[in-house]
Amino acid sequence: MAAFINQYPLVIPFAAILLAEVVKATVDLIRRRHKIRFINPGGMPSGHSSFVSALVVTVANRDGIGSTAFMISAVVAVVVMYDAVLLRGQVGKHAKILNTLAKGSHLEESLGHTLVEVIVGAIFGALVAFGMLTI
Repeated sequence: MAAFINQYPLVIPFAAILLAEVVKATVDLIRRRHKIRFINPGGMPSGHSSFVSALVVTVANRDGIGSTAFMISAVVAVVVMYDAVLLRGQVGKHAKILNTLAKGSHLEESLGHTLVEVIVGAIFGALVAFGMLTI
């Protein structure tokens, strides 16, 4: 398994997002939501944050924290997490207002994340990466 991960390190971030999405769907089931989110935006934990944080940990492990690849992955992670909380959060609020104003409109309202969902997603992804790298 370790040889496979060394040869194909991108498996780690994809495993992190897949596991985060399974946890998200489980949380939705426990909360008895009418809509189960799997590979959809919004919800706890953030799959996108899990992916990018696992990517950052993987790059740091392979290339070191002084590498250009690490710096690029860290910047991409910050942009993705910023987008999830601020930009997509605002889009969801706008969709809610538009759905109220325009009867019959069915815009998706759960597009963004709360700061807690993003932080939990980032921690989750980092833990998945650390776990897979120590196998």
